[in-house]
Amino acid sequence: MPPRRPAAPQPAPTAPTPIVRFADVLGQERAIAHLRRGFEGGRLAHAFVFTGPAGVGKRTVARALATGVHCDAAPFTACGACNACRTIAAGTHPDVRFVAGPLEGKRDISIEQVRDLQRELGFRSLSRHPKVGIIDDAHLLTAQAQNALLKTLEEPSGDSVLVLVAIQQSALLPTILSRCQRVSFGPLPTADVAAILERHGRSAAEARVLAAYANGSPGVALTLDPEFFGRRRRELIAALAGLRGAGFKKLTDFAQTLAGEEKDPTAVLAVIASWHRDLMRRAVLGADAELQNADLADAVGAPDVARSLRNLETTYATMRALRQNANRNLTLVQMLMRLE
Repeated sequence: MPPRRPAAPQPAPTAPTPIVRFADVLGQERAIAHLRRGFEGGRLAHAFVFTGPAGVGKRTVARALATGVHCDAAPFTACGACNACRTIAAGTHPDVRFVAGPLEGKRDISIEQVRDLQRELGFRSLSRHPKVGIIDDAHLLTAQAQNALLKTLEEPSGDSVLVLVAIQQSALLPTILSRCQRVSFGPLPTADVAAILERHGRSAAEARVLAAYANGSPGVALTLDPEFFGRRRRELIAALAGLRGAGFKKLTDFAQTLAGEEKDPTAVLAVIASWHRDLMRRAVLGADAELQNADLADAVGAPDVARSLRNLETTYATMRALRQNANRNLTLVQMLMRLE
């Protein structure tokens, strides 16, 4: 029987973390249903790999699983009010350990971090529930750290559950993957991303706009600048629409405006690309097409598929050139001259 480590007080996080329950998670019903079946059937795996795009809820579901496993008042769903729910959120529960990616100043999760986690999981649970270990950004585990994990995975204890949260499944060793149950997470519907943004204090209008540019990732959406994707985006698209048939002087002036944007030029060009993509979608799918710039739908006019496709290709070629350190002003002028 593994030793039972005496409970010890732990420092509270500098910023409180909200209690997370499965009811708080939007858009990942399939993954949650899979976990529920295992839990309610008494067949919860000893190790999981949660994989999918960044910011779609993998870490949130891992935290919700830890909370649901330890909540006696509402098993799996979690009550959100008991001592277990509150201490897991605070990071002070003795039977739940979280490796929050690499240490400060490091690029990878080290073997020392893994060994610390293994040592904690090796102690007997202080409750009647399994100990839970979560490794966020597990795709950043070094090869040595992954090999160290194999001992835990090859000799699983019925008293622990390990969750690896990773963006890139391919970054994990086949020997790791073969010993874990894999749960896939996909991008969220735009409406769900907008609802999550509203929960974080964005207005409904801001949430709709930012969600459209987040590619199904609430985490990405929360990093987007509402000022740029709100007012400034509308100004840029309006100016772009007014350039058709413009002379060289007007084109060069607008190119200088784009080059002087505080935002990364690729972010500005992503907005321009989204406009041409909207024009193409409207031309192909008609008036009911879902547009990224839905608030500017009245300005679409009569789009042409071939012209929109050429403009989209021109914009993407400009993005590639700027990433390769081409002259910014000259490259943007050339783009604007080629747009139809």
